[in-house]
Amino acid sequence: MSNYFGDKRLSDQMPIYVAAQHTDGGMGKDKPMHLHPEGQMYIPVQGVILVEAGGNRQVLPPGRLGWIPPNMPHAAAGHGHSLKPGLAGYTIHIAPSLCGGFPQDSAVLRKSALADSLLERMCRWPGGMPSDAAGLRLMNVFLDEIRAAEPDPLHLTMPRHPRLLAMAATIADNPADETDLDAWAGKLGWSRRSLTRHFRNETGMSVVEWRQIARLQKGMALLNGGASVTTVALSLGYDSVSSFIALFRRMLGTTPARFGA
Repeated sequence: MSNYFGDKRLSDQMPIYVAAQHTDGGMGKDKPMHLHPEGQMYIPVQGVILVEAGGNRQVLPPGRLGWIPPNMPHAAAGHGHSLKPGLAGYTIHIAPSLCGGFPQDSAVLRKSALADSLLERMCRWPGGMPSDAAGLRLMNVFLDEIRAAEPDPLHLTMPRHPRLLAMAATIADNPADETDLDAWAGKLGWSRRSLTRHFRNETGMSVVEWRQIARLQKGMALLNGGASVTTVALSLGYDSVSSFIALFRRMLGTTPARFGA
């Protein structure tokens, strides 16, 4: 972990490391599958970050935070083809002793305005770490704010069963595919009822809900790459651009046009 902490691990004496990432490197580059004893947060400011961790597939737009528990294998890729030069976002590593109260699985969380303000001050720490008691107090307030953050639906749990996993991977790669449940059940050799029951048990969602989130994830990446709202909506299989806009606004709190601006 020399890229982050020299030749040391984070500990009670070195409890947190905050790093600003810029569009000319860092968060804008792919990070292959890896793990470390520290917990980690990915926080985009521009663009989106795709995180694979713990069987979950997460797309993080600005305003969201991706949480990775200690010792969980994960990979990350930045998508920011239309990014302006400057700050891309932040990565935060947290000592294991401070990870209590955070989700035990990877998660997408909504950040509060207070958390954003605290993060701006934390980024001014020399070397990315608190150097005095005031800095530690700031850190503890920030961590408490994140522990209280609301979960966001912008993650997909990949099923474990090989046949369901193959189906989910196909949908994630091409969320516009309109193969219905009866057709999928026939391909997998199950009844429709068995398919829907097993899929919900393993992912926590219906197939329809899972495909909807997959479409939003794909749409965010396309919009961030400069595609028009109409092009994105049609490429995702929506018959109506307005229905895509309404869903996008309901799930993300903004319109596709503003997100892609």
